[in-house]
Amino acid sequence: MKLFKDASKQEHQNWNKAVSVGFYILLLLLFMNVIMYSYNGAELVSSLSMFWTGIIVTFGYQSILNRKSEKK
Repeated sequence: MKLFKDASKQEHQNWNKAVSVGFYILLLLLFMNVIMYSYNGAELVSSLSMFWTGIIVTFGYQSILNRKSEKK
């Protein structure tokens, strides 16, 4: 008994693209945090908001890519 269906090759490719985008967004936020902390001594973005931003960007971009793939 399967709980989820197997992902297609295109869905795997979309997931890999989305994870890459999410990773680079997190790197950008972390860089901005380090720069702000160096100058002001305070963080620009909390770690919790960085986490949720990464999750939302990754899954959101994946769903956009999957919808575009389905329309073709």
